[in-house]
Amino acid sequence: MAWRRRRRLSLLGRIYALAAALIVVSAVITGGTFALRQRVEDSTTYLITRVVPAQNDTASLITAYAQQESRVRAFLLTDDRSFIHAYEADQASAADIEARLRRLLADDTAVQELLGQVIKAAETWRDQSVNPLLNRGAGPGPSDLSQTEQRAEEQLANELRDRLNELHARVDELARSEENRAAAARAAANWLTLALVMAGLIASAGAILTLHLSLRRPLRTLLSHVNEVSQGNLDRPVEEDGPSELATVARAVESMRRRILGETRHIARMQEELARHEKAERHRAEQDYATVVDALDEGVIVVGPQHVIESANPAAQRILGVPGPEIVGTRLTSWRMFDEHGEKLQPQDRDPLQVTSEVLRLERKDGRSVWLAVTSRALTNAEDVPTKTVMSFTDITDQRAVQNRLEHEATHDPLTGLANRTLVLRHLEQARRRGRPTAVLFLDLDNFKLINDSLGHGVGDDVLRHVGLQLVRSTPPDDLVGRLGGDEFVVLAHDPGDREDLGERCARLLDSVAEPLRTQGRLLHVAGSIGVVVFGPGDDRTGQDLLRDADVAMYQAKSRGGGCHAFFDVGLRKRVQRHMDLEQDLRHAARLDQLWVAYQPVAELSTGRTVAVEGLLRWQHPVHGAVSPGEFIPVAEETDLINRIGAHMLRTATGQIGAERPGLDVVLNANLSPRQLDDPGLHALVQGTLTDSALPAGDLCLEVTEEAIMRDPTAAARVLNSLRELGISLAIDDFGTGYSSLAQLRRLPLDILKIDRSFITDLPESGELRVIVSSIITMAHAIGLAVVAEGVETAQQLDLLRDIGCDHAQGYYLSKPVPLDELLTSGLT
Repeated sequence: MAWRRRRRLSLLGRIYALAAALIVVSAVITGGTFALRQRVEDSTTYLITRVVPAQNDTASLITAYAQQESRVRAFLLTDDRSFIHAYEADQASAADIEARLRRLLADDTAVQELLGQVIKAAETWRDQSVNPLLNRGAGPGPSDLSQTEQRAEEQLANELRDRLNELHARVDELARSEENRAAAARAAANWLTLALVMAGLIASAGAILTLHLSLRRPLRTLLSHVNEVSQGNLDRPVEEDGPSELATVARAVESMRRRILGETRHIARMQEELARHEKAERHRAEQDYATVVDALDEGVIVVGPQHVIESANPAAQRILGVPGPEIVGTRLTSWRMFDEHGEKLQPQDRDPLQVTSEVLRLERKDGRSVWLAVTSRALTNAEDVPTKTVMSFTDITDQRAVQNRLEHEATHDPLTGLANRTLVLRHLEQARRRGRPTAVLFLDLDNFKLINDSLGHGVGDDVLRHVGLQLVRSTPPDDLVGRLGGDEFVVLAHDPGDREDLGERCARLLDSVAEPLRTQGRLLHVAGSIGVVVFGPGDDRTGQDLLRDADVAMYQAKSRGGGCHAFFDVGLRKRVQRHMDLEQDLRHAARLDQLWVAYQPVAELSTGRTVAVEGLLRWQHPVHGAVSPGEFIPVAEETDLINRIGAHMLRTATGQIGAERPGLDVVLNANLSPRQLDDPGLHALVQGTLTDSALPAGDLCLEVTEEAIMRDPTAAARVLNSLRELGISLAIDDFGTGYSSLAQLRRLPLDILKIDRSFITDLPESGELRVIVSSIITMAHAIGLAVVAEGVETAQQLDLLRDIGCDHAQGYYLSKPVPLDELLTSGLT
């Protein structure tokens, strides 16, 4: 046993000795390698910093002397003094190179000696050949050398070249020597590195072999014991063998074996006790489970892997309407079950052990249908393998009926029973997701508000129910008819066909809506307008977008007079969007100082003097630039904005013209829109404006269109009389476009009649128009009205108007509408 301990210790000692020897050898080799690498680096540095530059300088020196020789010969041949200067520059360059070579290779005596010979040969060449030749060539014209002189000069030059070549050869030899030294040191370092690697491999192989020879048998024995312990064979003790480290491990394994053996015997006893206790608890739990399941109001059945029902509690028998013996033993496939969408379920296609939670409809054998909320879960055996399924279900038939009723109320219009906006949008989204081509027919009744306001909402409701019924009768069963609200209806036509087919369908719908309706003793006829949008696969518009576009197209149909249909296009959307943007921006235009007033002079034809200016509102939009009045005035007319911007224009114009008094002595003409004429605050507005401005009441003339007056002549006369009491003048604008008569004009407090430009444009070419305009002027003069001709654009028109007795003229020929500062500097005043 003592021998074995010594053997264990000597194993580690040998490994340590081998490792120490490897470290020493590695240190020696590494030191030598480092010294050799340093030598390679020194040689390389010397070669790069001194020898290679010296090689370059030697070549440059040879070139410099060759150039000196060529300069001298060129001078002798040409007598050109510039070659002497070049020769002297090359001589100075050669001196610099020689000095640099002395510095670079100062430690090489051979180079220094050869460099001295070069300098001496160069001096001899210059003193004995070059300088005499240069002095001789100082006379005028080139100098010819005799053969003797040429041979002497050539001999001295060759001697210099030989010294230079010897110097160049020495420098090259020095470079090769340094390169060889570096290469030899590099090769030696590489061999030492290889020796270090080989020593390491040999030492590693020796250590591995030593460990293998010393540990193979003891380690194999120990592994055999450990495997037996891991496999549960705990009867064989673990023996100690091998090095001390393995003996320590063997003792630990033996201790573990004894402890596991004791614990195993203890666990076996505990398991026996636990099995007896679990058996008793399982029996008691099964009894409790059966009692609880039988007492549940929720139906519970157990289904085997082959869909065979193995048990059913009383609640299941009551819900299914079948006694227990008639349920147990049947297959799920014999029961008629349907999903929420009405599709018949095929239980044989389902995994009976799958966990599910769903709502089903069951047709009982007594013919009654019940809705069940069903949850299925798998039962596992002792090996935790699912073998059966427990299905629990609750009768939700009553809740389902309430839910269906609430769902119908939430998705249908209570007045007509048609689909409401929510259901229409749902159908649109479904059609869009499925890529099914669909047309949206958006119908709005024409003048329905008049029916509601004049006949009452009861009649209006009857009309809406009648329209909904007519639309349903005229629509295929697969299409959806809905009411979005008010008098707006929609038809979703699936697979709509081409535009011609849709046009015919729209015509049929409008004809059905137009059928007379008798309600509350009245026979009513209604009409509608339809906007059409078609979408198909790839269309990314949402349901809201489609309804919006259809609404836009419907308004396009209404703008054509109603009773027709219109198809949506992108240009239409852009126009409507611009219309909406202008409406919103116009609400803030006055506050943001975007609205300004332009003035167009009105000239007296008899004198040519400007007697009045018409104030015309202009809008400079920050994005769209100058917006035409023909575009934004109708937008304002459709809303309450016309009163707001009209008041702004009146205050601005009276303030500006009044502020220029007395230098600007003209009447201010301002337009009143039809909606302003209906504004009960108009009188107060005009009165307040005159009070705030410096404009006298007699210098303000308000212009009202003929159409606005003829809508309700009596009401118009009342408003105009109240305005006349303020001392202002009144004019009828665009005369000739309405249906007013001389008798009606006599009853109105008017001062001026303005002839519409449509009568003036073709006046020179039409004798008939000259007669009409002359008659209007005569008629107006007969009732005391002054006459203004609008739209004068040519001198011929102006001359004709003067000849037939017109009082005033206004138009581009005289002046375009201009800003106030331009009006003041135009000279028209």
